[in-house]
Amino acid sequence: MFRSTTGSDLGAVLSFSSPGPGPWVDALQFLAGQDSGNYRDEWTWLAFLDGRPLARGIWWGPAHSPHPTRLDCLLVDPSVPHPEVWSGALERSATRAFIEAGAPMLPEEAHVPRPALISARRL
Repeated sequence: MFRSTTGSDLGAVLSFSSPGPGPWVDALQFLAGQDSGNYRDEWTWLAFLDGRPLARGIWWGPAHSPHPTRLDCLLVDPSVPHPEVWSGALERSATRAFIEAGAPMLPEEAHVPRPALISARRL
């Protein structure tokens, strides 16, 4: 199941980390982004399997914007086979929801390594 988050998902959102050198959104950055309005629950998505979060996508947008403008972070639990399938499905599900909500264009990916190739460990 792929869906945007709610306040009750905060623990799951913050449980992802990345051991690699590439950029990713850590807990402090995410919370600061929420406070500023640049990260929002409806722009943060999780992929679940049997109730366990396996992938996380965080989109960014200007504080005044009704829609996100860029994908900042897409992490997949490294224990999942074929992380590219999970990341691609999560990204497509969120993008479809953004378009259905009236987004005038697709959010761009931030200049980070291809999200499908980033794995993360869960804390």
